Amino acid sequence: MTTTYTASNSLPFAALPTTNGVVQYFRATMTNSADATYAPDGLSTAPIYGLGGQLLQGDEIVAGGNVTLVSHIGPLLNGGALCWVLISCDGGAQQVANATRSQHAVTFGQISIASGAAPGDVKFSAANSVPAGWLKADGAVISRSTYSALFAAIGTTYGEGDGTSTFALPDLRGEFVRGFDDGRGIDAGRAFGSSQKGTLYPYDTTESKANGIWSASTTQNTGPASQAAMGVDPFSTTDYPTVTVGGVDATVNYALPGLAGDRGYSGVSRPRNIALLALIKH
Repeated sequence: MTTTYTASNSLPFAALPTTNGVVQYFRATMTNSADATYAPDGLSTAPIYGLGGQLLQGDEIVAGGNVTLVSHIGPLLNGGALCWVLISCDGGAQQVANATRSQHAVTFGQISIASGAAPGDVKFSAANSVPAGWLKADGAVISRSTYSALFAAIGTTYGEGDGTSTFALPDLRGEFVRGFDDGRGIDAGRAFGSSQKGTLYPYDTTESKANGIWSASTTQNTGPASQAAMGVDPFSTTDYPTVTVGGVDATVNYALPGLAGDRGYSGVSRPRNIALLALIKH
């Protein structure tokens, strides 16, 4: 959420600055949790940028800190419109541009990439807590500006949010992850980032002894259509040279999920698994 800072000058502005280099000093009463704006003397707000040329992300301005801002009007920031550049704040994190020379300060983002994690990377953690630089992959809708690097990496693949200022994270809670087919043909027709239903498994639920052998069936009578309906993948018959398919004609059918008791039931199959925390790098 955007944090707005205000201040009153001893000689109040009649209008917002129209030139570069107008300096403002004030003591912050709150810490920014994301991007921030500044409004002097009851005038309109304008965004605050860091020295790295990006909107603030959080903790650059801290409660009780002495803040120095300077006005900027030019093509480098805010589309040429007025904005404020944070020069310093006692106790606040300082934003810098990405290092391009050996003696430059390195950003946290560059360190993360160097350590093998880039925005959009996913990992599973055995610790039920979110480390710095990561978010839960829980389908949350988040700010495009605050998490600009992640938005540049995944865009609106998992949801466009409000269509302008937010986007959605993938929701990996309770899900198994499958490699994208990408034209191989094993999982043909899948869009990148799309979800897939599970494979049905019918079973008997009689309380005493099994008195029937139940199977799931579909009205789709062609191979590919029936495979899609049942949630199974196509396969190469050469992988199963000694296997045949047999059965008996059905005498009765019940709608999913079945009637239980001695009339069968159904669920979606799964492999053995362990629950870990899914995270995405921002």
